[in-house]
Amino acid sequence: MHQRTLPIVSQLSILLLIFLGFTLRIRYLTTTHPFFDEYTTVLASRQILQHGWPLLPSGLFYEHGLLASYLIAPFTALFIDMPTEQWQTAHWGLMLSRWPSLLVSTLTIPLIFRVGRICLGQVSPALFAAGLFALSPEGMVWGGRARMYALATLLVLLTVYLAYRGIEHSSSRWWALLTLTALLLTQFGALMLVPPLLISLIVIAVIRHPKRPQNAILISLFWQLLALGSIIVMAIWVKRLGQPVGKVALSEATNSNLMGELISTITYQTTFYFTWPETIKFLTRQFGPSHLYWLMWATVIGLSISLILWLGNRYKDNQLRPNLARLSVSDSALFTLYLVVIVSLLIGQVITLLEPFRRNPRYLVMYLPLLYLISGAVFHGLLVQLVRLINRPRVMASKVVSTLSLILFLGFIYLSWPDIRLALVTPEPAYERVFAYVQANWQDGDVLLTMNTPAAGLYMPQVDGFTVESEADQFLLNRETMPIDRWLGVPWIGTAPDFNQQLNMHQRVWFVSDTIRQPVYFRGSWQAIVASQMEQVWANDNALVYLTRSDRHPLPSQPDRFVRQTLNGTIELTGYTTQSADNQLQLTLFWQSLHPVSHDYTVFVHLRDLAGNTLAQTDSQPVQGRYPTSHWQSGETIIDPISLPLPENLPINDYQIFVGMYRLDTLERLPVGNDLSGENAAILNWSNR
Repeated sequence: MHQRTLPIVSQLSILLLIFLGFTLRIRYLTTTHPFFDEYTTVLASRQILQHGWPLLPSGLFYEHGLLASYLIAPFTALFIDMPTEQWQTAHWGLMLSRWPSLLVSTLTIPLIFRVGRICLGQVSPALFAAGLFALSPEGMVWGGRARMYALATLLVLLTVYLAYRGIEHSSSRWWALLTLTALLLTQFGALMLVPPLLISLIVIAVIRHPKRPQNAILISLFWQLLALGSIIVMAIWVKRLGQPVGKVALSEATNSNLMGELISTITYQTTFYFTWPETIKFLTRQFGPSHLYWLMWATVIGLSISLILWLGNRYKDNQLRPNLARLSVSDSALFTLYLVVIVSLLIGQVITLLEPFRRNPRYLVMYLPLLYLISGAVFHGLLVQLVRLINRPRVMASKVVSTLSLILFLGFIYLSWPDIRLALVTPEPAYERVFAYVQANWQDGDVLLTMNTPAAGLYMPQVDGFTVESEADQFLLNRETMPIDRWLGVPWIGTAPDFNQQLNMHQRVWFVSDTIRQPVYFRGSWQAIVASQMEQVWANDNALVYLTRSDRHPLPSQPDRFVRQTLNGTIELTGYTTQSADNQLQLTLFWQSLHPVSHDYTVFVHLRDLAGNTLAQTDSQPVQGRYPTSHWQSGETIIDPISLPLPENLPINDYQIFVGMYRLDTLERLPVGNDLSGENAAILNWSNR
């Protein structure tokens, strides 16, 4: 389509939008702490500089965001040889790694405008769509992070546009296949774009060329489809090299059938799953923020009105017939329909073919330009219809439409502003500051344990353990006899007893975590050990640093004596240890949860002499009240330290300790299997000799 010279006002408008979009992104880039996953991308980029491939220290081929890692690598080279103490404080190294996303995201703004102007035939909807993206919180956030989503967004738009042009120009189809290849190597999750893209192309091709023989269409697309299949197989193979969760290295796979391995790479994360509660939950997360909520509803309502008006016009013109050749559809409407089919099918796939835990809104961020183009086209069409009803002169009508579009745009930006301000203060933990602190206070013989091993690998000379307790499988690789983390390959410390053992083995242990992930990935027994055995030495911007207490009484990691008595068939007392000092009996109980427990039970401990007289007792919820039984998870071991004050001048003798649990509201004790006490209690032995 021939494009007229862009009016000076429109030129200034798009330049202003580019400037505003760039300003927001640079503000985010320079003022926020790195996102958790950015450290992995930067680590992969530094590995590219050293090895030519994103081969992480663990041996994992980091294929996630492959092209983005290569794009970021040259910027990473600007600080790879710089001593970390020179850039840790202001994290300028990670700042430089964010610049590719900033530049690509800023470039996407004029690209949206260009695509909108060509395919919608009007400047107003193109400016509207470009403006929404320039000032969108998602565009700002992912355009300021060292991740792959900014590049994926640009490639989605190019692929969709070139594929649409390919309906008329075969050369554009090859360019679309090229950009699709780059897209799949940037974000493998974009594979779900392929089915909606093919279906929408067929719909538009049939509407535009209803008389063309179907055989001719199939023949013309044969080679492109063959190339598309090859691209998809290649992308799946690259994904498989990266060992998706639960998969061993391809060279170690027990299944020698490569095609079977590739198919399983797709099926392991897809399944038919649909429920209304999960669907509503996802849609609320995706479109719940005010800037998307009102835009989405206005677009859906606008589409419905446009369809009603179109059907009314067709009926009036006697064109409402099943013969597609008689349908009168403008180029702008065709492109809008094309985008609507793609976006609708994409959302449909997410809510039906993915497990709920994989329905992350970030995976739809790269399709937002398509939604913005739909909104621009719909609102422009409705405004044109509205102005026509007023019967204004053509020149005056154009100005009125442009003015109303600007007012509508400013209204949506007003609704977006609270979300933009919130995104600018996104609470990402300050790991770059954390490790600067740890390094400044490091001593010989220290041990570092953390969940964020990629960040530690960038800043610290050593990392000794990967700590995560819940949902750990997604972060692990199996190497030889022990699980290791996927990034640095350090041993996994995955249970509270294992963590406690590390504290007992070393004089000074650092534990680095954050307020966002610690409640999610660490259970109460782990956090109780942290609270009783470590002191918080640094806490700022949601990041936490703990160091072992110098005056602590070490907790045993396993029982000295085994009991193995069950309470109510749901909890097992596996064993215990005893120590006495300063007129206190330090009793450590080891519980194991056999099944989920619905109530919070209280633990009672009675010290008795052999005649049955109670000499001391204490009652409390497990782990000093920090980990109620209703929070215990099946198979988990809970270390429960209890201090029991002893009577003065307690005779040197043998004693018995009665231990059990009861409901505080009813005082009813849990029944004990093989009960020898006659009162639903396990009997432990202790001697103060």
